[in-house]
Amino acid sequence: MISIPTTVIPVLEPVSGIRAFFTTRQGGISTGSFASLNLSPSSGDNPENVQRNWDLLLQSQGLEDKTLALPRLCHGYGIQEIFAAPEASLENIDSIYTRDGGRILAVTLGDCLGVLIADPETHCIAAVHAGWRGSRDNILGRTLEKLFHSGHCLPKSTFVALSPCLSTWMLEISEDIAQTLPQPHVQRKENRFYFDLQGCNRSQAGAAGVSVNHITAVEACTRTDAERFFSYRRDGAASGRMAAVIALV
Repeated sequence: MISIPTTVIPVLEPVSGIRAFFTTRQGGISTGSFASLNLSPSSGDNPENVQRNWDLLLQSQGLEDKTLALPRLCHGYGIQEIFAAPEASLENIDSIYTRDGGRILAVTLGDCLGVLIADPETHCIAAVHAGWRGSRDNILGRTLEKLFHSGHCLPKSTFVALSPCLSTWMLEISEDIAQTLPQPHVQRKENRFYFDLQGCNRSQAGAAGVSVNHITAVEACTRTDAERFFSYRRDGAASGRMAAVIALV
């Protein structure tokens, strides 16, 4: 039996009634450029290996009795609520939320940021995928504003966790793209431009109303830490993906 518990990074541990974590690349059965805990069904890996990786992961976390909701991402700002009944298509969705205790929410990650949201008072959770495009379009802020406006979450009791992603100096962008991004988080060095993905989303969570004391981040770079993380920019498209995962328990 393959053991996976040491390959996840637990987050939001002080929040009762939820389990939330970011995976690493370690602990699965995939091989080659997908070695080993590849969780993306659209990466080019053997689908049976990906399914087995998910089974092993969820079993290791005591979540095997729940139903996984895994959207097909598009680097946009589509937001979808996940219900107990069969949901609408999760194509082209980058943010999902639910109050259903029978669901697991997850978004896959290469170098982009995964954000997990939990409100223990309203029993609502969310998972958000935010690359530079999603950050440009304020996907995290839009999600939080929707949750607060609808009453699914309350600003005073909402917690946010930011995943490992490309660090600022590893996320180089063109000047044209730099001009479209929130300027406080764009860095310039020797006529080259870089983007602080975590810092931008931390700011957007705060601007939406989340307390600074309720925002945490795992400060690790996916591109430079090849032992722990997959990286699209380092390894190309034919490589594995991690996941940001959250569930009510």
